[in-house]
Amino acid sequence: AAGGSGRRTAVTSFSAVALAEVEELARYRDRADGVACAELRRTYDWMRRAGLTLHHRDTITLQPDTASVRVVRRVHDQYARPLEITDLLVDTRQDALVYEFTLPAAG
Repeated sequence: AAGGSGRRTAVTSFSAVALAEVEELARYRDRADGVACAELRRTYDWMRRAGLTLHHRDTITLQPDTASVRVVRRVHDQYARPLEITDLLVDTRQDALVYEFTLPAAG
């Protein structure tokens, strides 16, 4: 959260397919205790390197009677197999929801 004042909660889950196909993710399987933060910034790079073509679908919903926004991201591959789901809740009174996207260089 910007300045430490905003409230966000996020939970990301990976499918058995993702864990089987992406070696780097499989390493985290036994460490998913929710206590330690995993270094998953390169997850989509790892998935692409494993030969997966990623399709992202973000659903953004204003939460009734609150100043919150819920973003649910579903990612699946070229075979329509689910890979990841992330559920993010942002308190918009104290934080901005920013969507930033970088495409990898053509290879």
